[in-house]
Amino acid sequence: MSRTRLLLVSMYPLDAGAWGPTTRITHLRDELARLVDLDVIDGDRARRRGRLWRYALSGRLRGLDGIYVENSSTLPSESDLLFLALARLLGIPVLTYVRDAQYLFGEYYVASGLKRRLARGLFLPAVRLLRAVSSRTGYPSVGLARAVRDPSAEPLLLPPGSPAPVDVARRSDAHTLLFVGGMQYPVHGLDLLVGAVERVRAEGHDLDVVCVSRPGEEPPEPRPAWLRVMHGESEEIRELLSGVLATVQPRRRSPYNDIAVPIKVMEYLAYGRPLLVTNCLEQAAIVRNADAGIVVSDEVEAMADGLRRLATAAPEQLDRWSANARAAARAASWEDRARHIVDVIRGGT
Repeated sequence: MSRTRLLLVSMYPLDAGAWGPTTRITHLRDELARLVDLDVIDGDRARRRGRLWRYALSGRLRGLDGIYVENSSTLPSESDLLFLALARLLGIPVLTYVRDAQYLFGEYYVASGLKRRLARGLFLPAVRLLRAVSSRTGYPSVGLARAVRDPSAEPLLLPPGSPAPVDVARRSDAHTLLFVGGMQYPVHGLDLLVGAVERVRAEGHDLDVVCVSRPGEEPPEPRPAWLRVMHGESEEIRELLSGVLATVQPRRRSPYNDIAVPIKVMEYLAYGRPLLVTNCLEQAAIVRNADAGIVVSDEVEAMADGLRRLATAAPEQLDRWSANARAAARAASWEDRARHIVDVIRGGT
């Protein structure tokens, strides 16, 4: 029996560094390649357009068992839609993942000019066209499916997975909070984090923060002396972990933050440290279901109280949260996510 042959279409370039979307797609690419014979087309619109049509003209669509599409935050091009429509005409199943809907939410996307208002107006029609040329459409959460008006009673969920757990012992004097990601929007909660850490430090708890961000996404200056910014990826983060007491996700509650499933929270599980997160619905559910840390409301004093609990927790409590985080990471592996994608595609058109 021949192996399943799939095409992965990434609407992001996969050779431009690892960050939210490309981290997800790279993990899935690697796991899918272990399960099936995998072709990959990636890139921005211009590069993708040429690659899609060369692939179609090469005859590679013949014998293809399915196409998995990771869409971008921007609108799909006409070439994307035509290529997928051609695949459907040929009877090839197409599974498309809609990752976000930030165009629709003012806390992340301000439609301040004609071009931005036009992009917002075109977003939902573009998603409808993607659904029309797809056999199935998946989302990170039910809330996001509802935001883009998917009519399914039970939308297909394809949330982010977790890397393999990292086993790095915590030093007895660990006092660093680890944050990974961008801090360029107010709803990211920098003010919550800074205000809370300042309070507990004033009480004598020696906590500091390391923020690992992409260039241009760092917390703005001026920054407190106890907040250190660095650029790096998984290896650099691993080197920090012995001194890390907990990971932190201080997002403010907002309509979009309630329906988003942050990749960083799933990665935090793999780091094997307790998580301190605000009560945005999806990320709070992850931490509560895993019993892997503390959920607090999006207020400075509430976050400060969470930090106090971490700073005074017994080593046994920290170890239990850490073990639960690693267990949750194993249960939500990228391998399992890839197998689910293959199973859905094998289900047919």
